[in-house]
Formats: sequence, C-alpha cells, structure tokens
Amino acid sequence: MQAKLIAFLVLMIPVAVLFYLSTYIVNEGSQAVVTQIGKPVRFISEPGLYFRIPFLQTVHSLEKRILPWDGAPENMQTRDKKRIFVDCWARWRIVELQRYFTNVRSEQRGQKILDDIVDSAVRDVIAKNNLIDLVRTSNEKLVYESEELERTATARDEVESGREEIERQILAVASRDLLQEYGMELVDVHIKRVKYSDQVRDTVYERMRSERERIAQLFQSEAEEDRNQIQGITRKQLDSIEGTMKQRSAEIRGAADAEVIRMTAESYGKNLEFFEFLQRLEMYKSALKSDTSLILSTDSEMFGLFKRTSPKPAPVPQSAAPADVE
Repeated sequence: MQAKLIAFLVLMIPVAVLFYLSTYIVNEGSQAVVTQIGKPVRFISEPGLYFRIPFLQTVHSLEKRILPWDGAPENMQTRDKKRIFVDCWARWRIVELQRYFTNVRSEQRGQKILDDIVDSAVRDVIAKNNLIDLVRTSNEKLVYESEELERTATARDEVESGREEIERQILAVASRDLLQEYGMELVDVHIKRVKYSDQVRDTVYERMRSERERIAQLFQSEAEEDRNQIQGITRKQLDSIEGTMKQRSAEIRGAADAEVIRMTAESYGKNLEFFEFLQRLEMYKSALKSDTSLILSTDSEMFGLFKRTSPKPAPVPQSAAPADVE
C-alpha cells in the first residue's frame, strides 16, 4: 500500500509541475501576448486561465488600463517671442494589442515614444499661441491691482484660444498617427506648469519692479494733488468763516456804538447843564498842571470859579463860664 502511494506521488509530481508550467492567468485589467521563439502567436485581451506550451512559449503581460505619462520640462518659445519652460502630463492606453506588441513591444518603450511625440506636439502648438493663452482660459474681465494697471492693459492680455483649447490641440496633434502606427491611444494631455526661463524671468521681474515704482509715483502725485485740493478748500472755508466773523463783529460793534451814542444823547438831553459842567471840569483838569501858568481876566468863567469860596462854617458856641463855687 505504501509502495503504491509512493509511486502515485512520484507520478503526480511531474504531472503537477508540467500542468503549472503549461498554464498562466491573465488578471483583470491586464492583457497578454504569447510568443513562440520570439514570434507572437496569440493575443489575449480577456482575463482567465489559459494554456501554453511549456519551455517553448513565453507569456508577456501588458496593462489594459490607462497608464500615466509625465514628461520633463522643455524650453520653448511662444508666438510672442517669450522663452518659457512647459511641463506636461498625459494618460494613454494600449488599444490594439497586436500592433502595439509588434511595433513597440514593452510599456517602457511606449513611454519613450510618447516622450518624443508629445514633446514635439507641445512645441508645435506652443509656437502658434501667445503666452497669455497658456495661463488663461477665457476673456473674463481681469481684476487688476490698481486703475493704472487696468489703463495700461493692452491687447496682449486678450485670450485668443485659451489653455483648454491649447491642450485639445496638443492632444489632437499627438494622437494623429499614434493609433495607426503603434496601437496606442492618447486619452488626455494637460499642461502642469509654465514658467519663464532664467533670462526672461529677470527681465520680467525688472519690468514688474519698474511698473510698481511708476504706480507708486502716480499714487504719490495723486496724494499730493488731493492734499493741495483739501488745503485749498480748507483755506477757502477759513477765509469765508473769518470774513463772516469780521462782518458780524463790525455789525455788533456798530450796533453797540449806536446804542452808546443813543444813550449818551438821551442822557445829555436830560441833564445838559450837568454834562456841560463835567466837560468843563475835564477841560480844566487837562489844562491845569503843576507847571502851568494862566492869565485870566476878571470876567473869565474860570476866574470866577477860583473866586468862589465855600460858605464859612457856623461858629461853635462857647459854653458859659463856670460859676464860682464857694
């Protein structure tokens, strides 16, 4: 019994090894090409378990799903003579397995073919478009940092095709003969990054600095003009207020003087003799100084004042002499 088991195992082991070498599995999302002495004899696009001739046939597995492609930045020139670096990425897949395997063979070889085809298409399309078309998609109104920048904006800021249209053009140019020659389909192409070259970047930065300085000077001149205008308006208002104040002050002073004259005249009308007497006293006070000598006639009014004397006081009655006291 044991001998039969050993014989069965000895027989089954080579059969199992032969079965293992004769089968292969095509996974979901993959496709395979079976070659016999380097020549393709079978193309499999559906997943499942398949058989082959061991040691004679070889299975080459290829992706059926969409594959990524990422190119290196390339230096190129736009239609408006701007030197820039453009970095793109794309997605592709193998559509016709037989043609692809015959002309390309491996996925690495397909990546290298795309390097040449996509880079060439990008260069051709970029050379036919302006730089503004690479960075913008539509002619929607731009929001400028200042009114000066908006006034100086020229037609170069107007989009003719736009970035999305440029990407469609690159896809169309790159896909032109790709399927017929290599059995590959370019699904999508996008521009990942656009930047100036080092020489152009320095020039752009210098232009940006000079533009900002010019705008700063414009703002400064506008501020100076506004300041002068405000000062002029303020001075005008102050002059108007001062003139009104002087006019009002003169009116009040004139009214006060008129009231004083009226009251004085009214007082003079009531006590004319008394006021005349006060005026004469003021005149005498001004005329009579310590070093003043006057020659007056006897009929002069001032002389008459000097001759007048105040009434003598009444004599004080003397008390009776005390009586003798014995």
